[in-house]
Amino acid sequence: MKKETIDRQISLGRVNNRVIGLDLLRISLAVLIYMFHSRMYFKCSYYFLNDFVDVGSIAMTGFMLLSGFVLFYTYSRRDFTQIREIKTFYIKRLISILPLYYTIALIHIIDQTLSGQISLMDEVVLFPVELFSVQSTYFSLFSYSHNGGTWFISCILICYAVYPYLQFVTSNISDKSRKWILVFIIFLLLYAPLVRLYFNLDTVTIYTNPFYRLLEFWIGIILAQFISSGYEFKMSSILVKPISLIVTVLTMLFSISVFRHLYDIDHLLSTWIALPCFIAIIYSLVSMPFKSIQHSNVIKYLSGMAFTFYLCQVLPIWRTAIRFICDSLQSDNNLLKVATSFTFCLVGAVIIHEIIEKPASKYLKRLLLNQN
Repeated sequence: MKKETIDRQISLGRVNNRVIGLDLLRISLAVLIYMFHSRMYFKCSYYFLNDFVDVGSIAMTGFMLLSGFVLFYTYSRRDFTQIREIKTFYIKRLISILPLYYTIALIHIIDQTLSGQISLMDEVVLFPVELFSVQSTYFSLFSYSHNGGTWFISCILICYAVYPYLQFVTSNISDKSRKWILVFIIFLLLYAPLVRLYFNLDTVTIYTNPFYRLLEFWIGIILAQFISSGYEFKMSSILVKPISLIVTVLTMLFSISVFRHLYDIDHLLSTWIALPCFIAIIYSLVSMPFKSIQHSNVIKYLSGMAFTFYLCQVLPIWRTAIRFICDSLQSDNNLLKVATSFTFCLVGAVIIHEIIEKPASKYLKRLLLNQN
């Protein structure tokens, strides 16, 4: 497939430099994580999807790939040999995530301290770790305070820290070199679950490990660079067809569900299926125009608050409120649990997005970048 053809196809799915298909993927991943958490905390049932949802944390792999991919499309023309460009990049990335992260962390800390779940001294000791969001480098902290949920933000910030270097290096090498780097990264990611299985290690040692999440993030960058340079994969002409997207999604759903049901594989072993499927899904989505929703403000809005929707599930008030509602109604109805937990999470995300995330972002951009 020629480079001009790929560039034209990608442009079909863009609106104001946004790839609409990737917005849909981000929303879908956020919903999958919600379903995973709702089964974990409230025992919600999604019937024939239960086996797949039980390993729904594979969505984090999709998020990491997507983050690297989108960053390259946003910053591919930036010259990261210039200090000013690097400084602007870091400021924008920190503004996009720290106000939200600190808000969620503060609410969680206040709740757990007042309820006695964690001591004040523990929070004092954890403060520098959580202030600089490096908790993902301390694997055993997963069960302390809010780290069981905000580890993902920690990994993302670490990825942001090295992004300018990764873009500069992999943008200045040949497609052949990128291909071998990609093969090596995929090998490391697929081999890690086998090591965990063989030595019976805790899944957290890999699941929240920023090194492995960085490798997923890097795959997203390289994939975007391949498409941008017009590199022709053997499957390129097939992946850009809508039917290939449907087949890939169904293959991932069916395969993971079957293996989960028969062999009780965990989310790490599911990566053997999910990783190549997510790569194929992203490749397919960037070429599809989705004309009927191309200018949808609703899609853009929901995509923009996907992280907020995810982090609302970290808040203890979410779990407490749903249990209180079900207990008050003296009902354990599955539909009630799904409807109330989803609605409560969505409304909470909108409120936090509107009164904290958006105003903070606007103020900090004006203060630090002189942007209105």
